[in-house]
Amino acid sequence: MADKQPVPPQDDPVQEVDRIRDIIFGSQMRDYDQRFQVIMRDLERQQQELDHLSERLSEQDGAQTKKLQQESDRLSERLAMQDSEQGKKLERLRKESRAADDDLRRELRETAQQLMDDKVNRLALGEMLIEIGTRLKTGTVASDLLERLEDIAQV
Repeated sequence: MADKQPVPPQDDPVQEVDRIRDIIFGSQMRDYDQRFQVIMRDLERQQQELDHLSERLSEQDGAQTKKLQQESDRLSERLAMQDSEQGKKLERLRKESRAADDDLRRELRETAQQLMDDKVNRLALGEMLIEIGTRLKTGTVASDLLERLEDIAQV
C-alpha cells in the first residue's frame, strides 16, 4: 500500500471564517467588549445609586408627609379650641349685653313711671284753672281753692 499520509482534516468553513475574523477584527472586538463591560458596570452602579436615592427620597417624603399631617392635626385642634373659647366668650358677652339692656329698660320704665306719678294730671289742672277763672269772675273767696291745689299737688 502506498504510503498515504493522512489528510489533515479540513476545518469547518464557518470556523475558518470566525478564525479569520478574529485575526482581522480581534483586537477591536476585545476593545469593544471591554468598553461594553465598563459601560454595563457603570450603568449597574448608577442604577443601584438611583434606586438608593429613590428609596431615600421616598422615606423623606413619608417623613415630611407625617410631619405635615401632625402639624395640621395640631393646628386643627388648636383652632377648634380657640373657636370653642371664642364661642363661650361671645355667649357670655351676649348674656351681659342682654342683662344690661334689661336693666336699662327697667330703669327707663321706672323713670317714666316716676315722671307719670310726679306730673300733674292735665284734666285736673284744666278743671282747676277753669274753676279759678270762674271764681275770679264771680269774686268768690279762693281759700278753699288753695286747699284743693295742695291736695292735687300731694297726689
